[in-house]
Amino acid sequence: MSFFKKITDSVSKGVSTATEKAQQTVEITKLNAQISGKRKDIDKLFAIIGESVYEGYEAQDLSSTQAKVLPKCEEITAIRAEIALLDERIKAIRNEKDCVCGKRVAEDTRFCSSCGHRFPDPIVVEKPIQVDPYVPDDTALDSSEAIFDEGQEEKSHVDQRQICKSCGTPLYADSHYCPACGQPTR
Repeated sequence: MSFFKKITDSVSKGVSTATEKAQQTVEITKLNAQISGKRKDIDKLFAIIGESVYEGYEAQDLSSTQAKVLPKCEEITAIRAEIALLDERIKAIRNEKDCVCGKRVAEDTRFCSSCGHRFPDPIVVEKPIQVDPYVPDDTALDSSEAIFDEGQEEKSHVDQRQICKSCGTPLYADSHYCPACGQPTR
């Protein structure tokens, strides 16, 4: 592969990745807007319920408010179910899952970085390997390609993130437990 072909391929990958991330961001923003609207609807229903209960209190007959309150409570339950579905869709787009402690973590995380909870091992689905009959000749690199590759290697060693002392996995800044092995980080 020529030097320019490699550059073209990497730019194309970057553009397609950026496009995909932008589409995900737009979809997540739309879903969050829907959730926000539904929460406002719930607030309105709570206000209606409160007003109905107060009217029953003033009339000194709270039993009469039940006919007004129960349908509104059922509406709230239905809206909360819709919000839960929208939230599940957001998690699917972001490739995340919820921990028992309430923190949202990446889908492939084995241990929660906040509480140390161990998740079940993911089920690995093996994809068939496609064999490319063309094997590139690495000896045909010109000097400009070799310099480019060396520069990339140097940049990869400059990463300053915290590393797990037990397994060497990069950690998030706020991690209390390693997401790979579950060992405490502090």
